[in-house]
Amino acid sequence: MADLDFEMRLDRLFAEPPHLADSEAFAHRVETRLNRGWSLRSLAIGAAGVLGGVIGAGQLISSNLLGQAQAASVNQTNAISDGFSNIVKAGSNLSALPIGGEAVWLVAALGILALAFGITRAMDEI
Repeated sequence: MADLDFEMRLDRLFAEPPHLADSEAFAHRVETRLNRGWSLRSLAIGAAGVLGGVIGAGQLISSNLLGQAQAASVNQTNAISDGFSNIVKAGSNLSALPIGGEAVWLVAALGILALAFGITRAMDEI
């Protein structure tokens, strides 16, 4: 059988690292190297960021992305405007229906209200 006292002393000896005479000087040298490296690293990261930003801006300008976005915006605005004008035209034709136009708008409003209640119920369940 193993001696329990000996095992515990052996564990304590190996758990504690030996104290070296120059440990404080070594720690100071390591900290100095790490601090010196951070300034160089931060400078390199900053330069890479600026270079990447310049390249990205050049790519945006050369691809005419801003012009295409403006054209898409104009097209989308025209499509929305046409859609609203069609809705207004359809709304003006409601008077020709055998029921009053107010009834159609009431049904639409109730449908929207039911949809809103359904959404709030679903959010409460989540």
